[in-house]
Order: sequence, then C-alpha cells, then structure tokens
Amino acid sequence: MPVDGPYAGHLHFDASITPVLRTDVDVAAYIRRGSSRLLVDAARLDSEGPVDGDLRLALEVLQRLESSALAESRAMLATATGNEARITAFLATWMVDRFWQSRALRDLLTGDHPTERPRHRRRPGLLHTLRRLQLDRVQPLLSPVWTGLAGEAVAAGHMARMAVQEASLQAALTAISHRLTGEARRIVEEVVDRHQAAVDFFTAEAIGRLTRSQREARTARVLLSLSSPLAGGGLPDPDLRPALAVIGSTAADRAALHRARFEITRLLPGPDLPDPYLSSLPRIGV
Repeated sequence: MPVDGPYAGHLHFDASITPVLRTDVDVAAYIRRGSSRLLVDAARLDSEGPVDGDLRLALEVLQRLESSALAESRAMLATATGNEARITAFLATWMVDRFWQSRALRDLLTGDHPTERPRHRRRPGLLHTLRRLQLDRVQPLLSPVWTGLAGEAVAAGHMARMAVQEASLQAALTAISHRLTGEARRIVEEVVDRHQAAVDFFTAEAIGRLTRSQREARTARVLLSLSSPLAGGGLPDPDLRPALAVIGSTAADRAALHRARFEITRLLPGPDLPDPYLSSLPRIGV
C-alpha cells in the first residue's frame, strides 16, 4: 500500500496494477437481458418417447457439466479474479443462465420431477472420491497461496478455462442436437443458442489477456494443465469418456470439439496443450 504521494492509503489506486481490460462485449446489456427458465413441453416429450441409449448417456454427462457453474465460479471468485468488476458482474447472470440450461436438460431427461436426477452409469472410483475430498477440503486452503503468487494474472487462466468449457459444451450439444427430433431437439438447440453470450464473453476476455502479456499467458497454461475444462468444477465425470465417444462419433463432430479448444490453446506459450479426454478420441476416420 502506498504510504505517500497522491495514492497514499489506497491499495489499488497506484500504477502497479494491470489496467482494466475492456472488450467489445457489452456486459451491461447482457445483465439487463436477464435470464429465465427454458420451458419444456412435457406432454409433447411423453408423446414422442424418451431419449434412450447412447444419446441419453451423453446428455446426462452434459447436464452435469452444465450444473457445475457454481463450483467453477467459486474457484474464480475466491482469487484475484473476483476483483475484476466486469467479470463478477457477468458471472452473476451467467450462473443463473447455466442453472436454467442445466434444468432444461434435466427436464428433458427426467421430466419436472422434484427429486429425480440423471445418475452416473459408472460407479465413481477411489480416485474420484479422493479428488472430491481434495476439492472440498484441501483446495480451499491451497488455492489462495498459489493464486496469490500469480496475482491478477490468474484471471487469464480462469477466462481461458471457461472459454474452452463454454465452447466445448456448445459444440457437444450441437453434435447431439443433430441426432434428436421433435421437442428434445428444440430444447437442446435453445440451450446451444443460450451458450453464445458466454462463449463470446469468456473468449474475448481470455484472448485479451493472453495476447497482452507473457505472464498472463504462462499462468493460463499452468491453470489449464491442472484440470481439463471438461471436468466440471475440477471433478471428472465417471461417464465422461464414453459420453465423448458418443458425441465425437463422426470426424466432423470430433473436429468441432478440438476447435473449441484451439481458439484459446493456440495463444499459449510452449508446445500444444492437449486435453486428456479428447486425446482418447480418434483424430481421423468417419
């Protein structure tokens, strides 16, 4: 904190902090737009029959990834990223958007049931349990330490992670929507459209930071290497790999999933940073 001069007594008013990043995304307009529930025609769904088989598995995993927004925002707001007014303002509405998107997919899978939820097909193993304990008990203690060392540059990593996650969700849901019909397809396509605002914001914020300083780009690479953006809240879904095999069943859909990462990873220093889950998919073929 400055002790003399015009900024004496004001911790964040001196010239040592990074200038506020302003992109072309109109955050105020996004907030004024608000958010609302995506209505699902249950009667029409019943008449058309449920989504079954592999498509249901993929939608269950994507629904759980949609619902990870609160855990993701907790990880962001507990660090210097929470000091960015544009980011925190956006997140306040974004979390509501993701809740309703998750709810729409849940209603598609289970109906408007008060307690029924899409369940894991594979039983979570020991590593999954240990990871959950680490996230709940250990990470809250360690995160302030390493993010404190990174300082404001940690926001670049968080924006890069969320840009990849939002674009990946949008690409995956688009791939699934092409194989659905009727009300199920309408619901998924509406969720895809709702993702666009978040894709635009997080991508613009990430690119703005990754291109203005090497320190921010290096910090983003470290954060992206710690956990895949496809692991919602840092906790991998036990059904994620089989779900990705369904989502990426064609070469075009696999290419779309890889493009969702490339917009960000191409700006990171060092060699290519592959996703451990996408790496299991074939890179060629139909």
